[in-house]
Amino acid sequence: MKNIRIKTIFLIICIFLSSHIKAEYFFVSNENSDTITVLNSSDKKIVKTIKTGGRPRDMKFSLDKELLYVVVSEENHIAVISLKKLEVIEFLETGDDPEIFDISPDGSIIAVSNEDDNELTLINLVKKEKFKVLKNIGVEPEGVNFSPNGKYIYVTSEGTNSIIIINTKSYEVENEILVGNRPRRGVFVKNGKEYWVSNELNGSVSIIDTKTQKVSKEIKFSIKGIRNQNITPVDFAYSNKNKKVYVTLGSANHVAIVDVETYNIEKYILAGSRVWGAALTADEKELIVTNGNSDDITIINLKKLVASSSVAVGKTPHTVRVLK
Repeated sequence: MKNIRIKTIFLIICIFLSSHIKAEYFFVSNENSDTITVLNSSDKKIVKTIKTGGRPRDMKFSLDKELLYVVVSEENHIAVISLKKLEVIEFLETGDDPEIFDISPDGSIIAVSNEDDNELTLINLVKKEKFKVLKNIGVEPEGVNFSPNGKYIYVTSEGTNSIIIINTKSYEVENEILVGNRPRRGVFVKNGKEYWVSNELNGSVSIIDTKTQKVSKEIKFSIKGIRNQNITPVDFAYSNKNKKVYVTLGSANHVAIVDVETYNIEKYILAGSRVWGAALTADEKELIVTNGNSDDITIINLKKLVASSSVAVGKTPHTVRVLK
């Protein structure tokens, strides 16, 4: 009887720990607080604040969802956070002023943009060290995306208004595609058939056909009562299930919903002040966006298509990621 009780208690503890680890969290990087805010997705309450050092920005999860990588721009490294401990456990050197990065589809390489030096730094995640620095990657490179098949790295170049395409076998520039004014971020849609690019100073999104490597379409945003120069697209969240792309519009304080099949803008949703980063919850019922000037996040109900609530986080929230 005693052994049965011990086994039962042990089983209950294991179930509790398992559910705790698999709980859905929101992680928000706060540029001017030098922290990561961790929120519970169910009640939207803050469960922990993690100190990172100077200016945390982009974040990505490891493929096994055990680690969160965070660019810490003023420290010139990536902080590695254990998702079980919710604390920083190590650092990866990145070169000067890292901003945006991506992880290769096989989880072995990080590619991170170094905006001030016009470079792209490549990090081997097995050896945990830099193995190559690609120079002359446009002017002010920012957005970085591995293609879904891992054959290319697409980099947005703000200063040259172009997308730099790098072959991952040779690590040489294969092509450069002109887009709109000041491209910021990109996202692959339709299983990699298209690459969407936000043009901050054009108020538009350029769509690149990845087979021809040419711009096939441009989507221009316009909101009644808001000046065109205040419509500054930045980040994306993509729902393959619902065939929608959600685009944050920066100083316009709105999010645009775009149908990926028709390219129609279906709706603009009001969020906070200078809406920036974006991420979908696991069930895709909510869209979470960061608001850089109001120091909060907005939770958007995607069934009702309205902002349902906002939560104060740190100063100048930049990126949001959802642990699913």
